[in-house]
Amino acid sequence: MKLDGPDVVIRAATPADAAAWESMRRELWPDGAEDHGPEIAAFFGGQVFNDLCAVLVAESRSGDILGFAELLVRNDLPELEGKKTGYVEGLFVSPELRHQGIARKLLRASRDWARQQGCIAFASDRADRIVIDRGFRIDPRLAR
Repeated sequence: MKLDGPDVVIRAATPADAAAWESMRRELWPDGAEDHGPEIAAFFGGQVFNDLCAVLVAESRSGDILGFAELLVRNDLPELEGKKTGYVEGLFVSPELRHQGIARKLLRASRDWARQQGCIAFASDRADRIVIDRGFRIDPRLAR
């Protein structure tokens, strides 16, 4: 399936997205797959697991969930100790939809979310190393 940029909307996950989110989590993290359903139920029930703060989904115009981003606020990262940092814990786009800019859209929305949380930095990890977004800029009004 080929999508155009305007055909993808990034929004906060809702309980109606639970099945699609769980299926994608199982692809991303097959170990512990039996935990995904209860964790998602806890998230929508208002309970925190693994410090998860927010989940964004990429949705097609037809209503299909194409991918997700799981987001945290951390203050324990090397080089950023004690600094409120938006953190991408998980990012997934369905394999057949990759290389169409969906992950980029999810990351841009994730950065916006981090700014809204008052974070002064944005990061994730790749291959077991922390990657800090050196281009992350905050609204100067939030830096006070």
